[in-house]
Amino acid sequence: MYDALAGLHLGTDRSGRSVTLRVLGVRIGVLGESLFGRLLACRLLAVGAHVTAATRTPALWARLRDAAGDRLSLEDDPGSWPSRAPRPPGVDHGPQALISDVRRAPPLPAGEGAGRWCTTVHVRRQAPRHGGFWHDLDALLALGASFAEAVLPVAGEYAAQVTASLEPTEIALFRAGAAEILRLDIAPTETALLTPG
Repeated sequence: MYDALAGLHLGTDRSGRSVTLRVLGVRIGVLGESLFGRLLACRLLAVGAHVTAATRTPALWARLRDAAGDRLSLEDDPGSWPSRAPRPPGVDHGPQALISDVRRAPPLPAGEGAGRWCTTVHVRRQAPRHGGFWHDLDALLALGASFAEAVLPVAGEYAAQVTASLEPTEIALFRAGAAEILRLDIAPTETALLTPG
């Protein structure tokens, strides 16, 4: 049996095709603002993941936390994440996701077999200089042309050039040696959950 090549819908590319992001068993680096981390958390919750948010701004997560109940945990420091055993969707607490916007790179999932059902996302304006998280990412997102310089040390010259070419409202997704340019699709309900009270 093989996993389906599916993922969370992010948006549409310049030709109008849907762009998805595989989110189970992956490490995702995001160069941009913390709002994107909350958007990914919202979508991960919608597909049954338990989400831990390591955040320096817990107040910005209030509406999403209220809607998600005990499926969203807010932490200052994720410590030895995941605290619950990661499982397939529908089993126990299901897949585990860590969304971090703190300075230090998040830990890699602890425990035997944790990786397959764990998703780890680090959202920063610039990648940390130390730590192994940002090496060998499964996906890198650059949330605007202003992040081209931050992309350079993580993904190289070509990725920095692609990022610099982004139009307003476009983002770049880099994975498996390919680049995709897209515009995010955000539902009104997501906007309501992600906008501080």
